[in-house]
Amino acid sequence: MICCFYQEWAREFDQDIINRNKGMYIYCGGDPVHEKLSYYQTRLRQKTSLHLFNYTKTLDIPENAISRTHAEALSVARSIKTDLYIAHNLGALPAAVLAAKYNGAKVGYDAEDMHSGQFKTREEKGYLLNKFIEEKYFPQTDYFTAASPLIAQYYKQTYPYLDPVVINNVFPRTDLPARPNTDATLPLKLFWFSQTVGPERGIENIIEAMALTAQPTELHLLGNCSDNDKIMITELAKYNRLDTGRIHFHQPIAPDELFKFTAQFDIGMATETAPNLNRDICLTNKIFTYIQAGLAIIASDTQAQRLFMEQYPSTGCLYQKNDAASLANCLLGYAENPESLTETKKMNYQLGQTELNWENESVIFQNVVELVSSS
Repeated sequence: MICCFYQEWAREFDQDIINRNKGMYIYCGGDPVHEKLSYYQTRLRQKTSLHLFNYTKTLDIPENAISRTHAEALSVARSIKTDLYIAHNLGALPAAVLAAKYNGAKVGYDAEDMHSGQFKTREEKGYLLNKFIEEKYFPQTDYFTAASPLIAQYYKQTYPYLDPVVINNVFPRTDLPARPNTDATLPLKLFWFSQTVGPERGIENIIEAMALTAQPTELHLLGNCSDNDKIMITELAKYNRLDTGRIHFHQPIAPDELFKFTAQFDIGMATETAPNLNRDICLTNKIFTYIQAGLAIIASDTQAQRLFMEQYPSTGCLYQKNDAASLANCLLGYAENPESLTETKKMNYQLGQTELNWENESVIFQNVVELVSSS
């Protein structure tokens, strides 16, 4: 695994994973603590390349613009002769393709997002850069997987030569203590998590809906949250006459601890607001985490989440995105019917154990790899 420093808050958790998997991870491009010179040199190169991208698409300018560590990752990848290189984001794709060419190997790409769909207009530099990398390197891949059915569909529409295979962003089966019963005497515990807690993710709608229901509820937010965003969230609660003591902020935790932590809540909130096409069609790991941990789901009606809830209607409640009243109705439905909530939690945990898990999805992935390896 060739990787690089990304965010400071994740350093501790990354190091723990590295320590438990000796020899698996190769870091490149420095970091702002231990390898400052390399880190700031690569940052300067990326910023310079982003500026030059307006004028030229040669001399690896686009590749260094989309990835701070393109040159370093390519150097490491070329030195490791293997049969298959896999890129897990658009910034890594050029290095994977070029290393595969150098060593006469195959290359695969896993579209965790539709990167050219992350922008509001097609005039933005970010869109133009992402689109350039997609058009240049997608034709050179030997297989293409996507993290949601709609990412696969939209990429197929945009690049008809692709044949995306859907690999859902699910997790291994969990062995959690059974705690599905809902205590109607306690507040309903709502849970939302992401790498970053901030605006345009539907948290505002949750707070407004909690105020509208006038039911005993708690909102637990897990992720890296800036002081300004905490102030924004608490001020919004005050504005809606909601007791700020009902909102709880939790610092990021190690991935291995996430499911046990999640299992203590009642309802998992998947409140995407779809500010761009990608957010509308991606199926985040929130939903699959909630299912593995045995939570009911309340989800906004983005294209991807609507499609998922149509396929698995018993997993929870769908509401109209950016509509607090619609979300409040979902909350009331569970608050007033604790037996229904308990049954949904039981069914979701069972669904995670039997169908929506990595043990099943990995078979699809293995078939993709075996097929490209034999071709």
